[in-house]
Amino acid sequence: MKTTPFCLSLLVAVRLGLGCAVAAPQEKAPVDGEGSDRAAEVESDRAQDRFSREAPEVAAAWGPALDAARRSTVRLLREGQPIALATAVHAAGWLVTKSSEVHDGKGAVLSGLSAEFPGGITLPVRVADVHGRHDLALLKVEASGLTPVKWGEGPAPEPGSYVAAVGLEALPVAIGVVSVAARNLDETRKGFLGISVEHREGGLHIKEVGQQSAAAEVGLLKDDVLISINGQAVVNVSDFIQQIGSHKPYDIVKLMIRRGQEDKELTATLRRRAQQQTGLAEDARNAMSGAISRTRSGFPAALQHDMVLEPAECGGPIVDLNGRVVGLNIARSGRIECFAIPSETVAGLLQGVESGKFSRPELEELRQEVKNAEALLERVRQDAERLKGQLKDIEGS
Repeated sequence: MKTTPFCLSLLVAVRLGLGCAVAAPQEKAPVDGEGSDRAAEVESDRAQDRFSREAPEVAAAWGPALDAARRSTVRLLREGQPIALATAVHAAGWLVTKSSEVHDGKGAVLSGLSAEFPGGITLPVRVADVHGRHDLALLKVEASGLTPVKWGEGPAPEPGSYVAAVGLEALPVAIGVVSVAARNLDETRKGFLGISVEHREGGLHIKEVGQQSAAAEVGLLKDDVLISINGQAVVNVSDFIQQIGSHKPYDIVKLMIRRGQEDKELTATLRRRAQQQTGLAEDARNAMSGAISRTRSGFPAALQHDMVLEPAECGGPIVDLNGRVVGLNIARSGRIECFAIPSETVAGLLQGVESGKFSRPELEELRQEVKNAEALLERVRQDAERLKGQLKDIEGS
């Protein structure tokens, strides 16, 4: 029989002789099957407790893996209230965290920021630099002797690998698995052909060709069948998205298509996707399980995992079962969808961190993109001059 807290207090009062005129409830004889059902329920509860985050077995399994990274984990506060986690990246007082958690909606730095270190020491914080594309902020505290995180080397964890989010406590903030390998979520930095496709009888058919797109320029038509890209077969929509998305704007790709009974090879120069074409409809179910991060998409590199985190629990490291730091939590994007920037990427941005600035490896990519765009313009100019000459010859004949 299940006893409510109120009834239990009365029962205790009677048994201790505290003067309550209430008789102790009588135990009823169990009906057939009730005892075994209750025993099964108790055993089920014990099994759940055994595998909960607070279970001793979980602490024993993850404790050693969390130990080193926990010394580098910091809790960020605003007016004494937690707003994010941060990660120590240099002994001379440098931290990194999620930028949008220390800025307001207009981009202004929040006032009253401080950092709470393991052991309870709290120090004021200032924002030294921001890397907008990765939504990272570089912070400075006036302290020395911090334990900088050791970014894991080697291959990134594969989907299905166990990972845990590190906090200041001995227990993990959350435990989960990698859902999707690291990938580029910044659609504006991927090559864009400008078609929609669908798989139906006969192969991968073009449903629509965007106006003034790379596809329209090269002459792709509705109902053309896409066979390959740069010699790699394109069997389904996923193949198409992956192969085009692996290229940057202004890369040149060779397309093999079938139009009617004829195969054609076309050469297209990919474009940059317009900003208004990158928005995705928000899943209404995301609001069913708590807050999600204000900035939660568009990261140039992010691995996806299924740990359930609050926005205020982003900014800290995540580790695998070996204690290797495999990334930095950057956003809760959905009910069971969080993103982390891979360690290799974060480490690259922090080269020369003692200068108080993020490195900008993307600048070289942009310079190359500018060169490719200028080369395209030159080809278009030459084509225009050639066509003008042909027009002049025809008009003069």
